[in-house]
Amino acid sequence: MNKFKAFVVKKKQRESTQPLIEDNNDIQDGFEQAPCTEYENPLVQNTLNIHKEQRLQSEEQITPEKLAGLLQVPLEDGSCCSTHRQLNAEQQHLCLVQRSVDQHFPKLPPDVDQNLHQYLENVQKMVITEFVRLGPPLTHMGLMGSLIDCYHRETFTRLDDLLQIVRSSKNSFELMKWVLHTYLSPEMLCHPELQEMDPIKKVDLLLFTQWVGKAKDKLLENVENEVKVFLEKILENERDEETVKDDLYVDTIQCIDAMIEAGRQISQKLSGRVQDVCFQELLNFLTQYTNEQTEILEKKAKVDKPEIKDFFKTLKNCKEIKQYIQTKEIKTSLLKETPAVLDNMETFTLKVLKEITADMTERYLKKYFKSENKDFLLLILDLKHLFSELQGFQGVQMRVVHEAYKLVTYLYLKHFIQRSKNKLLRCWSPDVGRTVYQDAEMLQETFSMMAPGVEQWHLMLLSVRELDECESFDAVKLTVAKMHDEYHTWSEFMEILPALLRWKGLSKRKIMELEDIQKDHPNYQPRAGSFSWFLCFYW
Repeated sequence: MNKFKAFVVKKKQRESTQPLIEDNNDIQDGFEQAPCTEYENPLVQNTLNIHKEQRLQSEEQITPEKLAGLLQVPLEDGSCCSTHRQLNAEQQHLCLVQRSVDQHFPKLPPDVDQNLHQYLENVQKMVITEFVRLGPPLTHMGLMGSLIDCYHRETFTRLDDLLQIVRSSKNSFELMKWVLHTYLSPEMLCHPELQEMDPIKKVDLLLFTQWVGKAKDKLLENVENEVKVFLEKILENERDEETVKDDLYVDTIQCIDAMIEAGRQISQKLSGRVQDVCFQELLNFLTQYTNEQTEILEKKAKVDKPEIKDFFKTLKNCKEIKQYIQTKEIKTSLLKETPAVLDNMETFTLKVLKEITADMTERYLKKYFKSENKDFLLLILDLKHLFSELQGFQGVQMRVVHEAYKLVTYLYLKHFIQRSKNKLLRCWSPDVGRTVYQDAEMLQETFSMMAPGVEQWHLMLLSVRELDECESFDAVKLTVAKMHDEYHTWSEFMEILPALLRWKGLSKRKIMELEDIQKDHPNYQPRAGSFSWFLCFYW
């Protein structure tokens, strides 16, 4: 009979400690595990050893009734520990401590997403209150280590539950920040009123580090999903002509930067991981965006009078996002891939924009150099209309105007040299140089109003007048040398120069002589095929 009672007591002992046992294979990795008998679990045995050591230092024995009153819990509550009278004193004390933790620990709120912050504050307040209230008596009784250990484990059990519930990146960041910045800080376990008991020395930091690892993975998963959904909404708005905005880049940058900044408030390393996740989603987003924009711009370019606001908007979006990326430290292949996608989009957009400008300019110039009408003025009016909305896109207007101005000037020169001087005299006034001068000034006034400070490409047209007024070959040589100094970097103009000299009336021999002279110029660059280019018009 006595053997049977001993068996029952042993069985009850195992049952009473079972709720405290946690599966911690990581802790036991590397150790040979024997069959688990009572209290062989290292975590439970550690808790009991702490209690035993402190109890031996206690100067008085405490009764279960007195401890239950101090902990403000019922002596019996129907749980497995309610049979504590069959346990030894040490097991009874541990059972009551665990019951106190279960009873006082705040329950998870029904709506975690809305109440997470308040819940964490409640946990913080409750733990400090209980430690301060129970610290002196339980320390005297040798039980404070057990209380700290039980609260620590219960805290991370609840945090594990929260990881399964939390879906938003905002709450993921808040959870991680609370654990890393609050839990072990003077605001909680290092609270000034808890210095004597020093709770951090009595907690299992392995639980802490394991949870942080899981929380980081969950946080990055939530960030990835949230950024993906947000960027997809931006694309949907971009497709909707009724809701489309001119600042796609603003929403995009704000989305990415908010996530990175939230990570930085926790740790620089976490911020780097968040940035990698965000930039991968950004690359996917930009790839889809640029593919769709390419199709849109191609369609717009095919209409008779295309609206080019979307071209400006695309250039602005690419420029701003690229500048933002360049402010970040990216160590992966994303550093090259993402800007490359934007560079390709910018190149394509400018190419199509120049094609639109060239087509319109060509239509007017073909008539202008063959008639006495004022088609050049009409060209100026259409250029103003074409770029009328450019003012709303600060940051790209200089680049657009620079390319357009340069292109129109080049096309003017190309058509100019295709008409002989005699034909121009018949179509225009006797002073061809004066007409070119007036056209050049009109171009400068038009494009400088679009982008103040733009490079003065009209000066090349003014050089035409200067060249036309040269009365000697020596004067021509000086004018050509000046042109070479100022425009040697513009390959298109330097290729036209021989044909312009032929238009002036110089012979092939004198033109070749000028070419030989320019070879001694410090900025001379051979121009293969330059003579054959203009020969197709004259020889």
